Amino acid sequence: MSRLDLARTLSYNPILFTRSLKNCVIPCYTFLRSVVLSDFKVVNIWKRHSWIFGAILSKNVIPNIGLLRELGLPQSSITLLVTYHAEIVMRKPESFSELVGEVEQLGFDPQKSSFVHAMHALYGKKTTWRRNEEAYRRWGWSDNDILSAFRLCPLCMIKSEKKIMETMDFLVNKMGWKLGKLAKFPYVFLYSLEKRIIPRCSVVRVLLLKGLMKEDKLSLATIITTSEKYFLNMFVTRYLDRVPQLSNVYQGKAKYSLIL
Repeated sequence: MSRLDLARTLSYNPILFTRSLKNCVIPCYTFLRSVVLSDFKVVNIWKRHSWIFGAILSKNVIPNIGLLRELGLPQSSITLLVTYHAEIVMRKPESFSELVGEVEQLGFDPQKSSFVHAMHALYGKKTTWRRNEEAYRRWGWSDNDILSAFRLCPLCMIKSEKKIMETMDFLVNKMGWKLGKLAKFPYVFLYSLEKRIIPRCSVVRVLLLKGLMKEDKLSLATIITTSEKYFLNMFVTRYLDRVPQLSNVYQGKAKYSLIL
């Protein structure tokens, strides 16, 4: 742990100075190290959730992790939850058990990391969830669309309202994508609008309007999730002889509407 990290954390959470090193801090470190299996990850927990080092883990954390192990969550998922969402495992066992039960009822597989992502999304259900639910509804998504999208990609329910609205506006109003396609591929909301979605979709829009591609042959997943090398080869380089400005569209130096 760097001196800077140590100083920054203790200055924001000086109550740690009042905790016993022998009876609290060291046992907490030892337990967390056994759970996340890495000193590097323990340092991440220190920087993100330092208050856990002053807690009595036997009250909440240890029984909650025990429940996850009984359910069959793999070590990688438990490490993910504890490292990045320690506030969830700090919940009282009764409340934690209710959250886990809700995720199970929605059909998430404990063997997959999406189980942890669903826990994260539902943890803030009273605030972030409801706000985003209303945002999706304003774009015409039904309750079934929202639930289906959540099951496919739980993290789509924790993005900011601004992110959702701007992504929807670009894909639906400017690019002409149908809402049904977006509901079937909610992963799109995890990607940067400026760095990935706009450049790639603008290129594809040019190809569609010039008749060089057919929309029914395209998958939003293929456009958004493929590596940059693959995208350039499939959607830019191979068409440069017919659309020389395609590189400029991809780089944001030319708007697709100006070259049609």
